[in-house]
Amino acid sequence: HVVQCVVVAIKTIGNIMLVTFLLQFMFACMGVQLFKGTFYSCNDKSMLNKEDCKGYYLKIEDGHIYKETREWSNSKFHFDNVPQALLTLFTVATFEGWPSLLHTAIDSKGEGEGPVYNYRPFVAPFFITFIIVIAFFMVNIFVGFVIVTFQNEGEQEYRNCELNKNQRKCIEFALKAKPIKRYIPVKKSQLKIWWFVTSPPFEYAIFSLIMINTVVLAMKYHKQPDSYSKALDYLNIVFTAIFGLEFVLKMAAFHVKNYFSDPSNCCDFIIVVGSVIDIIYTDIIAPGTNVISINFFRLFRVMRLVKVLSRGEGIRTLLWTFIKSFQALPYVALLIAMLFFIYAVIGMQVNYFFQEFSL
Repeated sequence: HVVQCVVVAIKTIGNIMLVTFLLQFMFACMGVQLFKGTFYSCNDKSMLNKEDCKGYYLKIEDGHIYKETREWSNSKFHFDNVPQALLTLFTVATFEGWPSLLHTAIDSKGEGEGPVYNYRPFVAPFFITFIIVIAFFMVNIFVGFVIVTFQNEGEQEYRNCELNKNQRKCIEFALKAKPIKRYIPVKKSQLKIWWFVTSPPFEYAIFSLIMINTVVLAMKYHKQPDSYSKALDYLNIVFTAIFGLEFVLKMAAFHVKNYFSDPSNCCDFIIVVGSVIDIIYTDIIAPGTNVISINFFRLFRVMRLVKVLSRGEGIRTLLWTFIKSFQALPYVALLIAMLFFIYAVIGMQVNYFFQEFSL
């Protein structure tokens, strides 16, 4: 089904490819006007023009002095003509080494002139605009078109059905829906705790503490004073104690079976246990040692951010959508692997042909 959708998309993708090529051709022409003949440089960096890049110069390498011939050479990627500009912009669109190309363009001075550091910083918007238009905008249009094609092909299976899409979704939901189990304790003492831990104020308070803990985690920096580090460690102990108290209260309210039936509670339990181990190991058992990587246990501090995912319906919906999108990932990955294999075989054959032809 994935291959069929891709084939259908390729048949009607000509307009998008044509618009993309025209835009890239336009940027290539602009690049030729801006950078034609300006990416040349001398291997002797003290020579700043073609006329002076002659003769020899001394080069020191590994404690030895060598005599080198000055050479005036062009960059591997340049804008001296439109075909070469198209190839250069293609490398920019793939994000492969484009920052070095950007720096070369900024340092370019003029035809026959060598690079001067930060001579033309105003040319940077040319590359940024190209990336936004081609790499972001047009590629996303292409992906969106493929997604629409997938949806249309999926609808073809129901072209003879009298129900529309929304009606079918309602029926599918009714068939697959399951009742939500909600545990409510019977004992009065346990019921009071249950009301407390499930109340909106408690949820908002825990959410606020998570956000404050996030800010505290972001306050670390390199070569911070020891007193500052100790203050952050004390705050970590306070947050661990608060989240540990949350675990105890929820365990008392739900009991073991009902508590661990919720995946978010299981995640909270792992984070609390890991945070406690972090404090015990780094502050009590082996402070200042590296028998076991301390950074491994400190990962549990960062994992507290995962608790945010269990708060708020909007975040849960986004997470659910992200997980559901992975259902078709194995088929897409298989298709990509097949295409890579086909191109690898073609590349081997072409390389072998050129090697035999050159001999």
